[in-house]
Amino acid sequence: VRAPDGRTAGYGGLAAAAAAPGLVVLGATPKPASRHSLVGTPTSRVDARAMVTGAQRYTLDLDVPGAKPCVLRRPPSLGGTVRSVANRAAVQAMPGVLHVVTVPTGVAVVAETFGQALDAKAALQVEWGPGPADQLSDEQVRAKLRAATPPPLVPPLLTPYVDAEFDFAFVSHAPMETNSAVADVRDDRAEIWSGLKSPIVARETIAADLGLPLDKVKVHVVQAGGSFGRRLFFDAALEAARVSKACRRPVKLMWTRVDDTRHGRMRPATHHRIRATHLLGEVLSFEHRVAAAETDFRHGLGEIITATAASLPSGIGNATLAQTLFLTTVKSPYHFGLTTQALTEVPTGIPTGSWRSVYSANTRGAEEIMVDELAAATGKDPYRFRRTFLKTDAQRAVLDKAATEGQWGRALPAGCAQGIAFHEEYKSRTACLVEIDTRDPQHVRVTRAVIAVDVGLPVNPRGLEAQMIGGLTDAISTTLRAGLHLDKGLPLEGSYSQFHWARQRDTPQDVRVFVLPATGTEPGGAGELGVPAAVGAIANAWARATGSKPRSFPLDFDVDFTPYPR
Repeated sequence: VRAPDGRTAGYGGLAAAAAAPGLVVLGATPKPASRHSLVGTPTSRVDARAMVTGAQRYTLDLDVPGAKPCVLRRPPSLGGTVRSVANRAAVQAMPGVLHVVTVPTGVAVVAETFGQALDAKAALQVEWGPGPADQLSDEQVRAKLRAATPPPLVPPLLTPYVDAEFDFAFVSHAPMETNSAVADVRDDRAEIWSGLKSPIVARETIAADLGLPLDKVKVHVVQAGGSFGRRLFFDAALEAARVSKACRRPVKLMWTRVDDTRHGRMRPATHHRIRATHLLGEVLSFEHRVAAAETDFRHGLGEIITATAASLPSGIGNATLAQTLFLTTVKSPYHFGLTTQALTEVPTGIPTGSWRSVYSANTRGAEEIMVDELAAATGKDPYRFRRTFLKTDAQRAVLDKAATEGQWGRALPAGCAQGIAFHEEYKSRTACLVEIDTRDPQHVRVTRAVIAVDVGLPVNPRGLEAQMIGGLTDAISTTLRAGLHLDKGLPLEGSYSQFHWARQRDTPQDVRVFVLPATGTEPGGAGELGVPAAVGAIANAWARATGSKPRSFPLDFDVDFTPYPR
């Protein structure tokens, strides 16, 4: 802290005085908007060039003295356990191998190089114990979710209605940087380096696991190469600490890409049942019932108290966090009469985690598909239908902007079509218009996208543009091709060549993002905002181009690869 007269003081030195009960706290008055020099100015990330040139330093780039490469042999099914290692001594004697140790999540090999560690890992002969989801495959998960989905409460009776059911597959977080951590654990202290989103609970959990006082554990938060919710969990840091303790030396732990895809946390699979009744052009009721594989919130709200509460055996704590987030983020923006949305979560034993947009990507995506089908049932244009039923002028403004700039209704060749959708969340709203080309069924492409976004007060329009393009790319991926096939307790996908995330060739060359001028004095959220409307727009465009109703996602979900060995 720098005082006007030049004096300086560290936050730590001021903490005791700041905590004094008798301290008089004066109100702060922000400077007027007329004096803002950065708010509203497009600004690039200071580390953007380093990221795209390879100069950015991530966890495995750190040069921690004495830290040796480490990889784990993981079980053939999720959550499996180690019973025995038949050839531990032989592997220990392989070139460069320093240690072979067992930890709760597998068998760790520490070696002089990552190549030697990977060779030794492949040579291990391990007898595995079962995991909690050994027999689960896609069809069983879908059956469980369908069975858990309550029926609609409103009977259609003599009223016209539209019914639909949707399935969404498990999805990997798939960050460019796989799970990794460096750990140096000694008898009396520990030091950890990792890309973490919950460093406080990570430090508290690792200290308890190692049996060390909290003040003897230091955690360094390193720039992460992607997360999307994945790094709310700190399993790599905990694993590295356990291996370092067992080996009594610093280790540099790397999850392979196959480890990260198969054993990482997934966006839960979901099933959706929606019924809408309508009469004389009015929507009388809109019911949405969601059944989802349980989302794991056992990282709590970032510290040990809520993490412990979320982990109670009864599951009540985790369910409370789930319901709170669902009800906070999933809301209909339309005047659709009696509107209800409800979540039922189903424990599956599959490791899950919050993925970008959490519940709203699938839930609101499915609803936007339903809105198009309601428009068709009532003989209305999808854009005009939305405009009629949206609740506020601010919502209509972004929808109008996307429709106008995207030339809604323009003529396209057969097999090509436009789709449009809307979403509102965290005090922000967006509309997305896309054009799709389905003429080559083996390579369906989104060819054009126009996105309008209103966040109240746009602090950094360039950052907002990046957020919306990122959300569009996520939606293209998970709507068209990217998902995980679960087979006997393990995903079949093991790499980017198998988990079909959008490549450059899959993304539209023509993408325009329109950030609306400030409509308020407070900024809304943007990180979760871009996916749901894009999911709906892409699915709606596909439906209009093909004449088919989209019901299962991703739309192209073939096993077109040979899976890696378990």
